[in-house]
Amino acid sequence: MQVVSGSMGRERVHYQAPPADLLDEQMEQFLTWFNSSTEMDPVLKAALAHFWFVTIHPFGDGNGRIARAIAALQLTRADGSGQRCYSMSAQIQAERQQYYDLLETSQRGSLDVTAWMSWFLACLGRTFTAA
Repeated sequence: MQVVSGSMGRERVHYQAPPADLLDEQMEQFLTWFNSSTEMDPVLKAALAHFWFVTIHPFGDGNGRIARAIAALQLTRADGSGQRCYSMSAQIQAERQQYYDLLETSQRGSLDVTAWMSWFLACLGRTFTAA
C-alpha cells in the first residue's frame, strides 16, 4: 500500500505501508499496547496511538479517520468524561496540509516522533481555544 500523489509518470510516493504479511502482527501489538494501562501520560498516548495506527495503515482508505477516532477515544479515557466539548478531528482537518507534511516527515528514516508529538499537543491546544 502506497500513498501517492502527482500525475502519471510524475508520481511522488509520500508513504509506503508495511508489507501486508506483517499486518496481523503489527495490529495485534498496537491493540495490546493501546488497550493496556501504561505509565505513559494518557494525552501523549493519544498522540502516539494516532501516529502508530496511521503508520501501520491497515486499510486502503479511512486510516486517518480511524486514527482520529482512536485519538479521540484515548483523550476521552484521559479526561474520564463521556462528554466532548471540542473536536480534535475538526482541528486536524483545518490544519490538514501541515498534518500530512508532518506525518510524511515523521514516518521517514528513524521514526523520531518528537516533532509529531509537539504538533499534536499544540493542535490540541488550538482545539481547546477554538472550542
